[in-house]
Amino acid sequence: MPSTTLRFRSLLGASALFSVLSSFALARAEVPFDAAPLRPIRIEGYWNRDRQAPGVLEGIHITSSAGGPQRIFGITALQAYKPPEEGVQVLRHSELQPSLRLLGGEDLVRRFINAPETQKVVAYGVYRPASSTLVLNSVEVGHGG
Repeated sequence: MPSTTLRFRSLLGASALFSVLSSFALARAEVPFDAAPLRPIRIEGYWNRDRQAPGVLEGIHITSSAGGPQRIFGITALQAYKPPEEGVQVLRHSELQPSLRLLGGEDLVRRFINAPETQKVVAYGVYRPASSTLVLNSVEVGHGG
């Protein structure tokens, strides 16, 4: 009888170990939020402008972690790094009409969102293609056109 109990405990222990290792492997597989690699980008443009406005490559829909309505941001320049690439096609990971959700420090998000439409916004951040999010690292609001 003691050997049956010992076998049962060994089987139970092996089963528990397998379960723990399986969930660890699943957790590691799910760690990256994005299937596509994260990319540092520099984006500049103006609020409430679309591609018909002079110098605007494309107007994209932007939402933010700070809340508020979705707005159009007219991109005048976009530079991606790792690998280097220019233009709005950087944001066309899975959608025909690109959109972004801004994340990051509340002060950075608010500076971007609250910029006057007559002033140029220049922001640096990390773009997550699969979730269409931009985690802001810096935001400058300056004179525009």
